[in-house]
Amino acid sequence: MTNKNCLDILKEILAKVSELPEEASQPFYKRHYIDILQHVLAVACDSSQVHVAGLTYYAEVLCALFRAPEYSIKLPLNSANEQQSNIDYIYEHIGGIFSQHFSNLTQDQIRVIIKGFFSFNTEIGLMRNHLRDFLIQIKEFNGEDTSDLFLEEREAEIQQAQSRKRAVPGMINPNDLQEEDVFY
Repeated sequence: MTNKNCLDILKEILAKVSELPEEASQPFYKRHYIDILQHVLAVACDSSQVHVAGLTYYAEVLCALFRAPEYSIKLPLNSANEQQSNIDYIYEHIGGIFSQHFSNLTQDQIRVIIKGFFSFNTEIGLMRNHLRDFLIQIKEFNGEDTSDLFLEEREAEIQQAQSRKRAVPGMINPNDLQEEDVFY
């Protein structure tokens, strides 16, 4: 099963859980939400994984995950302090993990990263760009090449350019056209 398939299944599960009655959805969130969030962030931060499925797939799942505490999760996720809001708990929890694993990031950078995850949770394009910026910060510190983070957009631009060329009669050599491109 590919990363794309797994992310599609996860998106579908999250969508279906958010539509369930509270007596069914809330126990699911209480038991699984933090684990799912941690695992998705861990895979998204793995430089060898993101380009396999593409940033947009991860952005879609992250939107669903960071939207849930605002709109779907009603019971407290922090069993140790049930008075703490879920957003504050997630912020502290993820902030602690990021501080531990990304020593090159300052507390201010981590704060902005997490705030961005919550702020862009309804706009996939903005979430994708925010995720890309975060990954660039991580990769640059490690001295890794960041060009693979732009492949998805470059491929889309190339396809659009090809489509525009095909739309103009005479722009493409008739010998280069494939049979399905020929208009009768």
